[in-house]
Amino acid sequence: MNPFRGLLRVSILSQLLVVAGLLAPGGVDSASISTNADPPVIPVASYSTIAPEDVEAHIVAIQGARSGTGSEAQRAKLAEVAGYIRGLLTGYGLSVSEDPVTFSGRTFPNIVGTLRGTTCPEKTFIVSAHYDGVSASPAADDDASGVAAVLEIARILSAQALPASVDFVAFSFEEQGMIGSSQMATAASSAGRELLGMINFDMIAYTCDQPGCQRYPEGIPPPRSTGDFVAVVGNTASHSLLESFTATSASAVPDLIAFPLEVAGNGETLPDVRRADHAPFWDHGYQALFVTDTADLRNPNYHQAGDTLDTLDLAFAAAVANASAATVVAVLTADENGDGRADVCGDVPVGGSAESPQPQSPVKSGDDGSPRNAVLFAMLAMAAIALLAVAGAWFAVRRRSRQD
Repeated sequence: MNPFRGLLRVSILSQLLVVAGLLAPGGVDSASISTNADPPVIPVASYSTIAPEDVEAHIVAIQGARSGTGSEAQRAKLAEVAGYIRGLLTGYGLSVSEDPVTFSGRTFPNIVGTLRGTTCPEKTFIVSAHYDGVSASPAADDDASGVAAVLEIARILSAQALPASVDFVAFSFEEQGMIGSSQMATAASSAGRELLGMINFDMIAYTCDQPGCQRYPEGIPPPRSTGDFVAVVGNTASHSLLESFTATSASAVPDLIAFPLEVAGNGETLPDVRRADHAPFWDHGYQALFVTDTADLRNPNYHQAGDTLDTLDLAFAAAVANASAATVVAVLTADENGDGRADVCGDVPVGGSAESPQPQSPVKSGDDGSPRNAVLFAMLAMAAIALLAVAGAWFAVRRRSRQD
């Protein structure tokens, strides 16, 4: 049997399959082979990969009385937690740095794991929580739950190519008045750092389903009497980021009830919304969201010995983390004008349009000379050339065999 005959059949079949793939709906998109666009990332829908047991494992490791101003045992526990965070961020392949923070003669660092951006690495988005607690509490919800979310989001995003950088931050001395975050926000502002936005977690794992178990600050009309939602608080300057979180959460984690609250100015008239590490960033003009289960407005164990793992809703915490991870990706990969460059790397406001939470294709497709059609014609031409080459070789061998 002439070996080229089988080769010809295989070649024809393979080329037809290539063409069929291009012509079929959902076939190869020109964006996937563009060399000028930002590196592709996985779809937002794929970010629902943080499981309750993942959150649980971190809380188990972190919970326990840990205070930078507490007893020797509590300071030792805080140092142990700092090492745990540092080790995981390093293990995820991030660039880890520490910013020493001193209060009352004690020093515990802000810990930062950086995922460097591929297109505009000088611009940074922050995902954060505080790792200290109060002396009287094991602080499982406040804020081991928030640290668990930061670590899990760092894990699932660490292998992704995102246009801008992401800093995964664990703040120290939050319980003493946001000392660590105030230091970082002041330093960022003084250095002129381009911070695109921030998602800060402070208590995200407690729910209650009894009517009346959820309280609200004075002046906030109660939307629900049960504590089965996550509050997402932004100030006036964070409007677009708040819209992005709300829309992305509804798309990526539809079962999560997210209650958005936009406060005037920097929240001065509503002190309850300034009790976490996002507040110093508001004060320095940065966009930031406060993501919380509303703390003592819901959780009766706030700053008490009863703030333990067994009181928490781990599925709820995992859902909050997944929605937040999806928001980070949506914000950093949005391409509203379709120029193949992430909006955050240009002049488009952070958050962009909240209507399309899915990462946008770097190059748009169309039906009238667009890149998709150009690639289709090029592939068809390549297929034809391949067919002619193989056919020519086949006829040459057949002619030679007849002469023999």
